[in-house]
Amino acid sequence: MMETAEAHVTVTGESTVRIPVPLPPDHDYETTAIEGQFRCSSGDLVADGWSGLAVGSLLVAADVPDETTHLQVEGADGFTVCVPIGAALDGVLAFEDRAVEAEPRFAAPGVSGTRTVKGARRLEPVTLDPSEHPEDWEDLLL
Repeated sequence: MMETAEAHVTVTGESTVRIPVPLPPDHDYETTAIEGQFRCSSGDLVADGWSGLAVGSLLVAADVPDETTHLQVEGADGFTVCVPIGAALDGVLAFEDRAVEAEPRFAAPGVSGTRTVKGARRLEPVTLDPSEHPEDWEDLLL
């Protein structure tokens, strides 16, 4: 996928973190890897794991509110998921993986491969009441 120089991922919080896409080789972001098999909606194995920027560190840098319960992740195509913050903290934004069709891809342990987000462009903390459903904050482009 061809990206323009203006493409970026925005991580919102008390501060805003903007990550350029493509990621420059001399970046200062923390990297990590997660293990586990991820299958896409077709049933094909997408990856045995992901490596990339540590989502937890990005959320700390953005000074996400303590009361955050979920993270809404939106792709360039509008595909949006709302995942529990506990899972998101262990996630990655994968930039340099062969399986990434549109960089970066959000993936996290415990999050189904069908809910990974290709071409992630926005990570936004949300605080849901116990009566609210995360699915109401999603657009799975069905």
